[in-house]
Amino acid sequence: MGTLKTARHRGAAVALLLPAIVAMAGCGAPEQPDPGRTVYGLPLAEQFQAATDATRDAGTAGFLSTLTYEAAGGDAVHRAKGIQDYERGTSLAKLGFRANPRFPEQDLESLQGSAPEGEQTVATAEDDVYVRNGDSAWLKYTPEAVNELGETTGVIAAHAAGDVAPYSGTLADIVPRVIPREKPERRADGSRVYRVTVLPEVAAEVLPRDLQSLQSDWGTDPVQLTVRLDGDGRLASADADLGPVLARLHERMALVHVKRLHAAYELSAFGKPVKGKGPDSSGEPVVDARTALAPVATLKKGRCATSSDTGLGSTVVVRPVDCKGKHELRVLAQVKVDRTFPGTQEDRSAEGYGRAQCERASAAAPEDWRRGGRYAEGFSFVGASNLEFSNSGGVTETTVTGSYTCYLRTS
Repeated sequence: MGTLKTARHRGAAVALLLPAIVAMAGCGAPEQPDPGRTVYGLPLAEQFQAATDATRDAGTAGFLSTLTYEAAGGDAVHRAKGIQDYERGTSLAKLGFRANPRFPEQDLESLQGSAPEGEQTVATAEDDVYVRNGDSAWLKYTPEAVNELGETTGVIAAHAAGDVAPYSGTLADIVPRVIPREKPERRADGSRVYRVTVLPEVAAEVLPRDLQSLQSDWGTDPVQLTVRLDGDGRLASADADLGPVLARLHERMALVHVKRLHAAYELSAFGKPVKGKGPDSSGEPVVDARTALAPVATLKKGRCATSSDTGLGSTVVVRPVDCKGKHELRVLAQVKVDRTFPGTQEDRSAEGYGRAQCERASAAAPEDWRRGGRYAEGFSFVGASNLEFSNSGGVTETTVTGSYTCYLRTS
């Protein structure tokens, strides 16, 4: 463009050039969009649901979920660490349980029912859950298998992929059900920290299923929950002080020596390629739990079974095997209790009567079962009892019933 000669021409040139200059400035320094705007730009009440969506949109993520039981003698921890593929609806995790050697023995026994011994790997694919201990074949729990085998399998079914994440049973399931009321604290890295409360009955959903079943009324004392979203508005961590939940368990004489109960959840490595192979990609054998397992209450006298490779941590559901091979228990008898007493006797239980029948069955067991010290001295039994009250013609009665499986343990 030539040199301007007159003021009139110069004014016209300025008018023409200003838009171009502004445009050039815009091209050189474009406005950077806030990566968390799709979450933090929404009303406060909608941000947790939006954060859940943003987390899923990342495609993949690593996770760590812990449930810590603190006692005077030391802590015990349930732990799950793995990866989640939100697009495919799958997850792969290592589950473990560790306890301080001085953790109270009484409480330790109740927690070990949800933590089978040895290394356990859990994989989920939509409604199906796969379990393996060590190098064993994958054991597949379908919804049909769970229905057939009973509520004991709930400890496994609880991890099936849900609406929030491919691995369920963590604080991630709870976050989108909470509505924050106060503005979060904004950190220097752009993340936000929210301090909210949640109903104890909702918070209790992160407990192992056997602990959940102990209580139906969790009260109304709020559980304190801290949620952190990263700069992109994705769920980064959640922590819950489950004190009100623990208080209700204490009322049922559960975890009586545990002083503090704490749940935590962390996400990391968003969008990174998933490492590790689940049953759908490993090419390793898969066994249907419906065909491999059976309730121990259905096994006849003399049958043998294992329980360490079921993923359940109990002997209510077992894997029947040949007694000539490796096994962990041998059935002595199936016994039933049905006793009626006058009046209302709330402290009655069928357990003592079941134990007495099992003791007789143990004494009558064939001698060759114990030859060579194959089975531990004494016996164990598992089952359930029921207590009912009735009134007929002004007469009140208490009836206790129960069904138990008596068995010997291998030494």
